[in-house]
Amino acid sequence: MSEPVKSPTLFGDAIREELRAIVKEAVSEALKSGRNGVIDDRLLEIDEAAKILSVSTDWLYQNRKRLPFTRKLGHKLLRFSYAGMLRWIESKKFSS
Repeated sequence: MSEPVKSPTLFGDAIREELRAIVKEAVSEALKSGRNGVIDDRLLEIDEAAKILSVSTDWLYQNRKRLPFTRKLGHKLLRFSYAGMLRWIESKKFSS
């Protein structure tokens, strides 16, 4: 017998729930590793930031001015604040 076909909505909901769990775990671990609830900040290169956010490097370049955790250190030198990124992720509300 064939597998039942999942509707795109159900599949999207499953992905959203999985992403929510991953982000929640990452933020929780980051908060635990900090001293007295303070997260150690470090500047990430674009490849590291893209991997953490699960986006492409092109997307980060295109949205760099809208992202509050982007740091321009000089001409053609772009970095991303790890602590700022975690705060930004935490502030985003997933619609249910």
